[in-house]
Amino acid sequence: MVILRILIALVCGAAFSSGVLAEQPREAIEARLSSDRLGRIESGTYLAGDRISFALDTSGANYLLSFSGTPEIFVLHPDTASLGGRVLKYDTGETALLVSGWGAFTLYTDRETDGLPAVRTGDFAAPALPAISLNEIQETAAEDSSELASLEHLAVSFDIDWATLANSGQARAMALDALENVARGIERFCGPIHRRDAFARRITAVRLAMAGRPIVTLQGRDLFVTFDPDLGYEGRASSRSIAFAIGMLLSAPKNQS
Repeated sequence: MVILRILIALVCGAAFSSGVLAEQPREAIEARLSSDRLGRIESGTYLAGDRISFALDTSGANYLLSFSGTPEIFVLHPDTASLGGRVLKYDTGETALLVSGWGAFTLYTDRETDGLPAVRTGDFAAPALPAISLNEIQETAAEDSSELASLEHLAVSFDIDWATLANSGQARAMALDALENVARGIERFCGPIHRRDAFARRITAVRLAMAGRPIVTLQGRDLFVTFDPDLGYEGRASSRSIAFAIGMLLSAPKNQS
């Protein structure tokens, strides 16, 4: 009887131990799966396809994307994807990044439409907007006009309500950023000859103004662009959005042959 009781105790103890051991991995796996379903996105520098370097940082509920060698900072808006993943989109609605449920990154570009796998290579924090003088904005406006005339053969002037920028450093910094995005957007749009000709026929000036949200419209032969300095990077349109809006306004979308 003593031996029988010892055997029963050993069997029960083994069963209890195996149950505890089985429970621990199951809880760990469930916790990991739960975390993975969020499509965790880390700020940092990344390398896609061994040739495209980019950086990602958070901005409230959104993200900031910048590519190595280019000055523009894009605002990406997150959305849910299949299997617990997340997709980050430009302000045009185009997909920039896809993050799987287990954290794998895929970068999409105009050339790499099938996507490139990306790996994190280091830490990153988006730099603060620099202090800008009114004179610097005026000089940049003149330079952008000259560059478009040289590269795209376009006669386009840039104008801002200078008086509203005089007493606000934040407004000046965002005005310069918005101005640069407009110039880049025009260059992006005017690549094909038919679109450059359409632009030259309809637009001779760009006018920037502060408003409650970014808007791109045509007023006569002026491309009227607004920005909201209080919203930071999210308060102005990206160059991609500028190019897209021009295409819609001139009935010359990107995919037109």
